[in-house]
Amino acid sequence: MKKFALIFAFMAFSGGYVLSQTLTWQFANFEVINAGAQVQFDVEVKADVGTTYHRDLQVYFDYNTAGFGSDVAVSTTITPLVLMDNFYVVVNTADNTGSKLAIITEAPAEMTPGSTDFNLMPSTFTGLLRITMNIIDNTATAGIAFDEALMNGGQYYQEIATANPIKYTDPCIYDNNLNSNLLSTLYGVITYANTGSTPLDNCTVDLYNGGYIMSGYTDATGNYYMSSVADGSFTLETGCTGTWGGLTNFDIIFVKRWLGGLMTFTDLQRLAGDVTQSGDPSNLDVIMLKRRVGGLSTPAWSAPDYVFLTQNVTVTSGIGNQDYQGLCSGDVNGSYIP
Repeated sequence: MKKFALIFAFMAFSGGYVLSQTLTWQFANFEVINAGAQVQFDVEVKADVGTTYHRDLQVYFDYNTAGFGSDVAVSTTITPLVLMDNFYVVVNTADNTGSKLAIITEAPAEMTPGSTDFNLMPSTFTGLLRITMNIIDNTATAGIAFDEALMNGGQYYQEIATANPIKYTDPCIYDNNLNSNLLSTLYGVITYANTGSTPLDNCTVDLYNGGYIMSGYTDATGNYYMSSVADGSFTLETGCTGTWGGLTNFDIIFVKRWLGGLMTFTDLQRLAGDVTQSGDPSNLDVIMLKRRVGGLSTPAWSAPDYVFLTQNVTVTSGIGNQDYQGLCSGDVNGSYIP
């Protein structure tokens, strides 16, 4: 009898065998966006055994009212992610208290015996919901944390044949919280120094304050964001993996004229013309430019495809902004359109 009970306890509704049906929750992709106006993050979940069709999932989390205000349900945007595809809806978003948000999801087909309008709960973290909240104070911490007591006992999967709800094992596991994340942000747009100021995507922006702190990345519009940056003075160093281009005979003429004192360069133009990275454009750089235009080897050309000046930036009261430009090495006249 004991042996039969043990086997039955490990059988899934599909007829297979599983060890348990415990859910693990986490927050992911925390970002302060829209020039510090909003915070965005994902709620992700996984099962230790990916054999269940999830049915009703409930999310409760606390937040810091100093950063967001109170009773934020009306102003908060909830975006369904992969686990909500096709079969699920958010049936309620409500203020459980002035500092706690409740989000209830379910499958409309949950009461239909035999219905397969459900998604399998994966055994790797997968997005359920994306949360976007308005910020009222960028100097505050997020204070975002799962309310484990309310979430435990509120998660169900579907027994297909009978449509009975089956509760996931309690307690759930919670991998992280966002209590200490600052709602501050450093942001800007990076463009190419041509007449149209073409946005530069594929750029990495590294933040330093004596040592490396974090990185940001530009999107298709050239915008980058870094979240949870404390007030202070920093430097930004930038790299770009875009396609190199723009070098023509006009650039060679420009460098020659600069060497002869016949024209002035901006600091960025000087950096672009110094393809040997000797400190300033020189006659050796002119030789390297001529050789590259002619399709010959350029052994002394050590500059990267894209060059940027190191940027100084200050974050004050939780906000920092720095827009700047780059050039392809050699393209001193900014003729290239990436």
